[in-house]
Amino acid sequence: MSTPFGDAFLREDVIPLPALDPHPGSVAYIDTETTGLGGGAGTYVFAAAVALPIDCGLRLAQLFLPQPGLEAAFLHRLRQELEPAGSLASFNGGSFDLPVLKTRWVMARMPGELDHPPHVDLLTLVRALYRHRLESCTLRMVEERVLGYERNDPVTGMLAPDAYFAYLRRGSSPILEAVLEHNRLDVISLVHLHSRLLSRLKGGDGSMDASDWLALGRHRLRRGARADGWRALRNAAEFADESAATAGLLLARRMARRRSSVPGAEQLLGLLESRVATDIRLPVARARLLEWRRRDPQRALAVVEAAQSRLPDEAAALEARRNRLRRKVANRHPINKSTEMPAASLFG
Repeated sequence: MSTPFGDAFLREDVIPLPALDPHPGSVAYIDTETTGLGGGAGTYVFAAAVALPIDCGLRLAQLFLPQPGLEAAFLHRLRQELEPAGSLASFNGGSFDLPVLKTRWVMARMPGELDHPPHVDLLTLVRALYRHRLESCTLRMVEERVLGYERNDPVTGMLAPDAYFAYLRRGSSPILEAVLEHNRLDVISLVHLHSRLLSRLKGGDGSMDASDWLALGRHRLRRGARADGWRALRNAAEFADESAATAGLLLARRMARRRSSVPGAEQLLGLLESRVATDIRLPVARARLLEWRRRDPQRALAVVEAAQSRLPDEAAALEARRNRLRRKVANRHPINKSTEMPAASLFG
């Protein structure tokens, strides 16, 4: 394909695409193959696959750099492929693919900058929403454990540089075609992964357990979506495991910041304590709340002693708190408001 900078080598296909729910919209998915995995000025991008969902399926364009002298044409055509999309998605592209492409744009002395639509890095979302379920967050692991797809593909990205250098030296490389197919399969996986991540972000995945809701809640809170974050944590707290206890502690801490919600926070902790009886964090947090915010050391002492009886292995860790509360109850000194513990310290 001709460009103002010479010929660009482009392969175009339209492949069937099952209905996506939710549909990501006008998103260009990109994956690159490079001559090195460390980046830097000497690293070339020799292949780039761009997938864009369209009405009749998935348009897949793959650019190939047959020789370094055609890099300007390669980069020019790549930018044209990205321009129609409303956003751009990649897997670790924010840390690798896009910085390398921008470096090559400068090194090739291209005019202006390599503009692209707003970018979302799917690896960041995978780490936020699925890291607790995965041994690693490689795309191959994500395909198997999240998408349920085991790829029959012996080629890895580690082989790409050698395959391309062999092609430049000899004009052919048996492995290069497999590397290019690997590149195409990677970018197709990103389309399905993005839809799955969007479903998880909306809480639309019926298989989510407490750990999943907890991960979602924390992510949404970090992103400033506070209503969605607290809603996800409330869903997590409906279960009966360690993740539910963690979500409940976060919710109780938030409630304890408002004096009118302190009784509700104590009730929530008590409910979780009955569900997750082996988590010592819950009685400790409840005792702190009763002592410092409800000013009821006698009930706090009862919570601690019940926990010692229920959790004999943790009894020694609670003994200092129990002794202090017993002295406070025996002395029956009113708690001065000036010594009230801040809500932020009650659960840490």
